[in-house]
Amino acid sequence: MKSHLVLIVLIIFTLKGFSQDTISLTSKKNKGHDFFMVDLFTDIWQDVPDEADNRVINQGVNVYFMLNLPIGKTNFSLNSGIGVGSHNFYSDADPEINQLTGRTDFIKLKNKYKEDIDYNVNKINITSIDIPFEIKFKTRADRNKRFKASIGCKLGYNFSNHTKYRGEDVIEGTKDVITLKKSNIKYLNTLNYGITARIGYGMYNLMAYYSFSKLFEKDKEPQMYPISIGISITPF
Repeated sequence: MKSHLVLIVLIIFTLKGFSQDTISLTSKKNKGHDFFMVDLFTDIWQDVPDEADNRVINQGVNVYFMLNLPIGKTNFSLNSGIGVGSHNFYSDADPEINQLTGRTDFIKLKNKYKEDIDYNVNKINITSIDIPFEIKFKTRADRNKRFKASIGCKLGYNFSNHTKYRGEDVIEGTKDVITLKKSNIKYLNTLNYGITARIGYGMYNLMAYYSFSKLFEKDKEPQMYPISIGISITPF
């Protein structure tokens, strides 16, 4: 994990040094207007433990405000900004601390409550403040008819997390529908980082994100991580 973080830091400083030598803000033909961006995606979780059967679609969203700096009179630019991201992991199990090992295990709801229960939501949510860095290529056609492609990385701070259950009342043992939330899940990593890529036309793009960081701290298992695939919309 440390080697991945070092790689991303090197990319950032390389791009920063490159931009100081080559960016010319006098070029008007290649000015960027994609200063607001929304990602709608699903997380494909990797290395999920056998004890948790997760959902195929794990919807998430990113919202970014971006700064686009043209590189001279070329078709390339450097993009960076700040935003908020939200990732979800839907499954039939809850994370619990194993009192013997001190690690995190997933316990199926039917085993936790000793019965089959009817529910429609059971998930982990992680919300973060993110800083993306991208190098972008785009043609010089009209913005709404422009081909674009970019590659970069993203660093984030996970400032909020919780589990959420909505279904039968497992406290009173009735058929009433209740919502249960538990915040500050123990041993979740506070940082996330990975590689991003986008390709598209006009205001629509396909996007992908490969996380190098794991959901839980090292040796606190399980070492899950998401691959995000979806669409990006740049309406302005």
